[in-house]
Amino acid sequence: MKNIAKSQPEAQARPFILVIEGIDFSGKTTLAHHIQGTLLNQGYRVKLLHDPKGSKNAQVIWETILAVQEMGANPTTEFFLFLAARNELIHQEALVDDVHVIVFDRFIFSTIAYQLTDKPQSWEPFLSTHRFFSGLMPDLCIYCDLDFNTFQLRNQARSKQDLFDQMSKNRFKAIQLAYEKALQLHVCPFLRVHHLEQDDFLELMKNITDRISNQSSHV
Repeated sequence: MKNIAKSQPEAQARPFILVIEGIDFSGKTTLAHHIQGTLLNQGYRVKLLHDPKGSKNAQVIWETILAVQEMGANPTTEFFLFLAARNELIHQEALVDDVHVIVFDRFIFSTIAYQLTDKPQSWEPFLSTHRFFSGLMPDLCIYCDLDFNTFQLRNQARSKQDLFDQMSKNRFKAIQLAYEKALQLHVCPFLRVHHLEQDDFLELMKNITDRISNQSSHV
């Protein structure tokens, strides 16, 4: 395969931030690994991070989230704990290495969809807070679409579940709608994928690498 990254500069002002979003069981984690592997094979330096559990401190915060959720914590408490976990992930993992691309398995769109589902008036304040404290905004979002029946089938096949996996159809649709609306906030360009075939994946990768190259040429 042609080594596209050889034309990349050795040092970039900042990495290309690619976020993979979607409701649980939509295939985003699998896709994130495939994208990382393909970019690595093309010579890019790539870091894949899983939000919210991608660093040691973030994992501790995640376990706290699960514990307080079982005790009926206020949703706002849960929201700020997720922000804390992401802050640790960004400052302990994302910003410490010299890489061409950072791939996030979940990022800010998931916060809107899951924690701020029915509070659209809070979306812009949240995004402003994120920009102020992290400064790390996505350059491209890939949204993995999923229907409720497939969600149920994949959910039932998982042996270990947490409270976030337990979702009614109404809750599923509310989260899905929040994702759709969040993607229209013009935070970054987005691509929608659903049941990717091999040719679709190759086309997706060309789109991604073209965008990475375009950003590098403007540094």
